Amino acid sequence: MKPASVVIVGMGHIGGSLGMALLTRRLARRVVGIDSDPAVLRRALRRRACTETAQNLWPVAGADLVVLATPVRTIQSLAWKIAELQLPGTRITDVGSAKAGIMRAFRGVRGFVGGHPMCGTERGGIEAADPALFKGATWALVPGDRAALPAMKKLVVQLGAVPLVVTAQAHDRAVALISHLPYALALALVRLGRKGGPLAARLAAGSFRSATRVAAQPAAMSLDLLLANRFHVAAALERMGDDLRGLAMALRKGDEAALKRFQKEGLR
Repeated sequence: MKPASVVIVGMGHIGGSLGMALLTRRLARRVVGIDSDPAVLRRALRRRACTETAQNLWPVAGADLVVLATPVRTIQSLAWKIAELQLPGTRITDVGSAKAGIMRAFRGVRGFVGGHPMCGTERGGIEAADPALFKGATWALVPGDRAALPAMKKLVVQLGAVPLVVTAQAHDRAVALISHLPYALALALVRLGRKGGPLAARLAAGSFRSATRVAAQPAAMSLDLLLANRFHVAAALERMGDDLRGLAMALRKGDEAALKRFQKEGLR
């Protein structure tokens, strides 16, 4: 059953894209966009990412579905407020990229299923919203209230994405490697590039831009996700450090066989 009324808390890139997708695909009749910034809400209305707006959580009480699209730690802090306003039958989900803390915060909340669409870009804000963002994307779902899981899986499919049911811990370990680690490495590479001085800046071209693209993500959101998943990200960085030290040693020795193995393993 399609949710007639959807409330999206946080009208940034993902929240705005979701609102646009719901309305474009006629999956909801009413989409209420909630954000603390009135300018963001005006742009969300103008871009048809919502049908109406609010700066408080009261619309949650009349929603069929509530989607939390704020930074991860804000999602966690909203748990008790959302549960307090929630009516029987209201489903709740989120789009946060670190699940363990969120699942703890929403433990026992009826209708809650954790979510994470794997389709974010380095662009941020409502101006980057795109109704086609979720098409073909994997959408991780972490069961909280298992009774609400089938409906969430169906909605994900209706949005053009592919649902994947995982545990919070498995999700966070994997995302640390394939999403959070690349962001941290991009920051480190930009910092190192700047130490190369004006000549390095002038010579930087396609490969450098490709490797550092994600460093342009909104800083506040990215800091939040690094801290929310800090232990898994730290472990990933340590593993990467071991690999880089091994590569450096192979280069110093001129060990062509080791370098070929490194290349081969990286291309698998």
